[in-house]
Amino acid sequence: MINFRYHMVSLAAVFLALAVGAVFGTTAANGVASDVLSESVNAAHKANKQLRETANEFQEEASRKDDYINETAPALLSGTLTGRRIVVLTTPSGREHAEGVIEKLGLAGAAVTGPVDVREAFFNPKNNLDLLALTRTVSTGTLPANGDGVETACALLATVLLTPDPSGALAGDRRSVVLSAYAKAQYLTAPERLDGPGDAAVLVTGPAYVDEGSAERNAAIVTMAAQFGATGRTVVAGTGAGEGSIIGAVRGDDALAARISTVDGVAGVQGEVVTALALAERIVADRVGRYGTAAGADALTPRRR
Repeated sequence: MINFRYHMVSLAAVFLALAVGAVFGTTAANGVASDVLSESVNAAHKANKQLRETANEFQEEASRKDDYINETAPALLSGTLTGRRIVVLTTPSGREHAEGVIEKLGLAGAAVTGPVDVREAFFNPKNNLDLLALTRTVSTGTLPANGDGVETACALLATVLLTPDPSGALAGDRRSVVLSAYAKAQYLTAPERLDGPGDAAVLVTGPAYVDEGSAERNAAIVTMAAQFGATGRTVVAGTGAGEGSIIGAVRGDDALAARISTVDGVAGVQGEVVTALALAERIVADRVGRYGTAAGADALTPRRR
C-alpha cells in the first residue's frame, strides 16, 4: 500500500521536472544559452533524481510494512477463531478484497462458508418485485411484512446462514435450497462449502456507488448489514467511511453501531488482520468495535483483555 508521503514526493518530482522544462523552453526560445542555465538544469536533474529515490524508498517502506504484517499474522491470529464457522459475504465492490480476508480467517483457525458473492442484480431496485417473489417462494418462515425485496431476502439469508439448526431438523438441506434458488436467479454465487450455521458473518464491501441510482443501492447494502446484524454477530469490512459508504452509514446509526462491528481499510493487509480480530472479539467477548483510520473509528485494532 502506497502511503501519503510517497504520493507527495512523486508529485514534487513531477512538478520540478515541469518547471525545468518550462525554464529551458523559454530560454531556448529567446536564443539565450549560458553556463548558469546549464548548471541550473543539472542541479534540477540531480534534485529530481533524489526525489525519485526518496519516493522509491517510501514505496519500499510501505511494502516492507505489509511484509511484516503478513509475517506476524500467523502468531497474532493463531487459535483466535479455532472451531468457529464464519460466513463471508461480498458485495460487487468488495469482491476483490474477500480472498485476503478469508486467508486471515484461515490463519485464525476458522472454517469459512463462502464467499457468498452477492451480485449487482441483488441491489438493483429494478429487481425489487422479482426478488420479493422469489424469496416468498422459497421461504417457510416469518419474513418482514413489507414490499422491500432486499430486506426480505436478506432476512431469509441471515436466518438460514446464522440461525442454529433445530435438533434433528434438515436445516442443511433448506440452507442449500435457499442459496441455490438465489444462485439460479443470478442474484448470488453460492459457496461450494456449507458447514452448518455460522457463528458470525463478515460482509466485505468496497467504495460506495456514485452513479445513477447510487443512493438506493448503497441503502440496500446497509439493509443487508442490518438484517445480518439483527440475526447474529456481524462485522462489516470496507474501504472507507465517506459519504454513501456502508461503514459510514453503520457508524452513523446508533442502533446499527451498537450491534455491528466495522473495519475500514480492508483493501490492505492490516485491515484483513483487524477484520479477523474483530470477529474473534465479537464472538468470544461479545464486544462491538469500530476499527481503522477513517471517520468514526475508535481504535486501529481490538484491544486484548
